[in-house]
Amino acid sequence: MTGTDTLAPTSDLDRLAALGVPVPRSRPCAGAAEAAEAAGAVDGPVALKAGGLLHKSDDGGVVLGLLGAAAVRDAAEHMLARLGQRALPLVVQEMASGFELLVGAARDPELGVSVTVGLGGTATEVHRDLVTEHAPVNADRARDMLRRLRCWPLLEGYRGEPARDVEAVCGIVTAVSALMLDDPSIGELDLNPVLVGPAGDGAVAVDVRILPLNAPGSGRPRRAEPLMLDRMMDPRHVVVVGVSDDQDKVGARLFRYLRTHGYAGRLDAVHPAGGEVNGRPRYRSLADVPGSPDLVCVTVPSRFVLDVAKDAVALGAGGLLVHSSDFAESGSEGRDLQGELAAVCAAGGVPLAGPNDMGIVVPHLGLTASISGGLEHGLVPGSVALLTSSGALGSCLATRLMGAGVGLSSWVHVGNEADLVLADYLDHVAGDDETGAAVLLLEDLKDGEQFVAAGRAMAAAGKPVFAYSMVRSDQGRQAALSHTGAMVGSFEAREAVLRAAGVVSVGSLRELEDAVLLASSGPLPRGDRLVAVTFSGGACSIIADEAVHTPVRLPDLSDATREAVTEHVPSYSAIRNPFDLSYQMLTRDEDVDRVIMALAARGEYDAVLVQFTTNADPYAALLAERVVALRRRLEVPLYVSRYGGEHLAPRALATYAEHGVPVLDAPDRALRAIANLVRAGQAQR
Repeated sequence: MTGTDTLAPTSDLDRLAALGVPVPRSRPCAGAAEAAEAAGAVDGPVALKAGGLLHKSDDGGVVLGLLGAAAVRDAAEHMLARLGQRALPLVVQEMASGFELLVGAARDPELGVSVTVGLGGTATEVHRDLVTEHAPVNADRARDMLRRLRCWPLLEGYRGEPARDVEAVCGIVTAVSALMLDDPSIGELDLNPVLVGPAGDGAVAVDVRILPLNAPGSGRPRRAEPLMLDRMMDPRHVVVVGVSDDQDKVGARLFRYLRTHGYAGRLDAVHPAGGEVNGRPRYRSLADVPGSPDLVCVTVPSRFVLDVAKDAVALGAGGLLVHSSDFAESGSEGRDLQGELAAVCAAGGVPLAGPNDMGIVVPHLGLTASISGGLEHGLVPGSVALLTSSGALGSCLATRLMGAGVGLSSWVHVGNEADLVLADYLDHVAGDDETGAAVLLLEDLKDGEQFVAAGRAMAAAGKPVFAYSMVRSDQGRQAALSHTGAMVGSFEAREAVLRAAGVVSVGSLRELEDAVLLASSGPLPRGDRLVAVTFSGGACSIIADEAVHTPVRLPDLSDATREAVTEHVPSYSAIRNPFDLSYQMLTRDEDVDRVIMALAARGEYDAVLVQFTTNADPYAALLAERVVALRRRLEVPLYVSRYGGEHLAPRALATYAEHGVPVLDAPDRALRAIANLVRAGQAQR
């Protein structure tokens, strides 16, 4: 790449050059004559750019390969005639060549800094071949980002083309990440294109755009340390404000849930009518309640909530849970009221959950501080924490999980997150002895840095976290705004935060349920090696096809393992992985047992999948008993899937259910679920 010392760098390029990012020598010019003068000193072609334009190529503000002063003057005069003064300053820049990439970064006031690499130049928007990660990004992570691009084979070298200088690109990516973290005034930084030469020849950032941060945050003050939620989540004294005599109203229903689900702590009711409710005194105001409640649940209309909050602060309450709506989700007046509410609680040191919050449920404590209709039936205590941005959908997931036998350690709807955000609750469950895993339904993330720290605390504690991010498009963002008031960041930036936090992001609600079902039934796989045992060649094909798109590997059997299983299978069996035992083996439960033991005996695999087809009782029941016993004997997880009519094997399915063995159905569904567990194990390691 050639140039000349007569051209001085422009200011933004100069800033990058100071960080060690190679840039072409350039000179800003006030007009055509000055541009011609600059070009005349260059031995070789130059580029002429309209430095005043943000999107130069779109507006015809770039002319390449100009040779000599006269050609530059003509091009400059023509450019100014078309674009006028907005093109100024004109920039004369030494020409460079190479493979075009984009390196960029953006700062979201809520999520933090995300760094992006991708196919550059004018192809960026057409191909959308981009990978985004949460900052900081070091050289190793930058290299991994490049490998995930669809254009990676072109960087490696393709059909005689030379391999490109990937290490030079990694240096540029890390410099951009460092600059964004060091200078919080930068909102967006784009290097497009970055021209990448052959290996060893380096890379040069040809064009740069640096924009200041001008997007406001949520107004929620950042805290140095997460709030302690022990009093809220394990309260000894709960007060419900707004318990009327009408049992169909929210306050009365919430109060009933707390009584009928066995909350054992002190429980008080508040309503201006006074008197009694269910034989208990009903105080006329929160200020009249003796003591300092650990949790105050508020169900009164929004116009009265500020007064209740002030009383809660005066009593030194452990937390305020505001179920009432008509706050930020309703418009500007509601946003202002929500801001006042948050300010009152913050000044008094009382954590605020909500407003517009369905509530908090901790099943093993009988704490049902929630207005969800899912509480009309019993709770299943367990080890999975459910944290959700959506109240209604969170209730659906909670009841489905408990209906499938997955017990919950807690179930929290975060509401409008005026103070406490989802990361606060994730940080709490990371230190909760009752919690072994977490499942998240996300519309938004209010504090990316805090969330990353909480996710890593979960990973360090050996607690997998699975998430489904619900707002993935512009239409989805509008829907979220209409009912939560959330200013949702880009889906790609949120996904980058989830990865940085060690959270496994899944593609659908069904995948979320499946991952939690399997994760709650035993330990995660220690690695990515899976052996699949099926009774169908078609199932083998589906499993193999699906594995290609996941981190799951299907290593073939070793000679010793192949020899060990041969005597237990029909002579025509193709002994490979995935392993089709053939339909006839469905009636040979002892041999199936021996095959699975032989496959797992030598430590060649980290998990076993048994994919049944249309097996029927009584043979299906015998196999179920074998599988249940094998799960206890094996040192690796064994997963069960069955694709066939349930009416054919009621005894088998009852056996699995009795012993807490989840049964999925289609082989592709099973493989995706196992893949998400493998990802969770990788995140922990």
